[in-house]
Amino acid sequence: MYKYLIVILFVSTSVFSQQKLDHATVDSLTYNFYLNGNWNELILLGKRAVNEGIDFKYLQQRLGYAYYAQQNYYAAIRHYQHALIFDADDAVSHTYLYYSALYINDEAMARYHFSKLDAENQAFLKIKKSKLVEAIDLEYNYKINKDYAVNNAMTSDLRSNPQYKRIGLNSQLGYRFNLYQSYSTFTQKSDYFNQAIQNEYYVAGVYSLFSRTSLMGAYHYVGTTFNTDTDSLKIPGNLWFGKLTHSFSRFDVSLSQSRFTNDYNDVSQTGLQLGFSLPLKPKIYWKSSVYNITESDSSRLVFNQTIGALIARRFWLQGTVTIGNLNNFVDNNALYLYNSLDHTTFRTGASLFYYLGKHITVFTNYSYDKKLIVDSQYNYKQHSFTGGLIWKF
Repeated sequence: MYKYLIVILFVSTSVFSQQKLDHATVDSLTYNFYLNGNWNELILLGKRAVNEGIDFKYLQQRLGYAYYAQQNYYAAIRHYQHALIFDADDAVSHTYLYYSALYINDEAMARYHFSKLDAENQAFLKIKKSKLVEAIDLEYNYKINKDYAVNNAMTSDLRSNPQYKRIGLNSQLGYRFNLYQSYSTFTQKSDYFNQAIQNEYYVAGVYSLFSRTSLMGAYHYVGTTFNTDTDSLKIPGNLWFGKLTHSFSRFDVSLSQSRFTNDYNDVSQTGLQLGFSLPLKPKIYWKSSVYNITESDSSRLVFNQTIGALIARRFWLQGTVTIGNLNNFVDNNALYLYNSLDHTTFRTGASLFYYLGKHITVFTNYSYDKKLIVDSQYNYKQHSFTGGLIWKF
């Protein structure tokens, strides 16, 4: 008897799978799959329905939730965004886009969709619209110069070991606008100057144009002072930066443009970045960047490759390599400007982030640079050690 039942069930399922679907059937079946947690069946039927031209808001929401339940948050985002085509103000879609964005660590996207909720739903989630002090970060860097120089002089006789200190403040001014400010100072002695001091102020604003599209603008003041026994030379500089970023599925692409000017330099830089989150466990992120730097009627390319992975529950490890002449190179959204006395021709390093809890992240970095003293064409090595923390309120 059981054999007959199995045959009947198989035949009826085969017949049904060959029948053309209609809206009512898809609505009824996907709703029952949703109520019973039959996520794979819901996804298979939903894909087939869409391929046959049947598409509606609740179908996309059910597909989105099926993927959300399976922790495939990128697919969930795709379907909930599709559901918004049918109803741009739907609270359910915006709510699950908010949660999905948090799971892929896209806070800007999460706050964008939170801004689309009505007052009642916003009150339930209890997210503040603005925070003047959302996070503070501290950074300290010490570099060690190595190798012998010309005439058997030590590199340390030509260049002291530089130091860099920085403090930053992040503010959330509304659900879609983020403001970051930073003050830093750099010091180094050389055979040319008793001391070089560079004090810097940086401010950057990021606005979420759409769900996964943001526009960034930044200004970086660079005040360089060269002190000698008898005189002091001050060279103020200004760095302007803009960046447009769009994410789709697991990819994100950015186009950036910057210009740095002072009394001696006029440098433009155009950058293109492509990132990808691999669908693996542990989480792995890969990013390739290429920059074109134009300076003194000549141009050169700089290439950067970065890969990061969640190696343990609270540890994120990231490695990077940068190839090219990094003189006056603008990095990390113009937070860093590499305008030291000597040119960096190659850089590689690794960073480790440890998430102590909800509010504190500590990080450390080691990098290895190949440096060039332009006048003598002497190359030396530089080892860089960084430590810092991020405190979110």
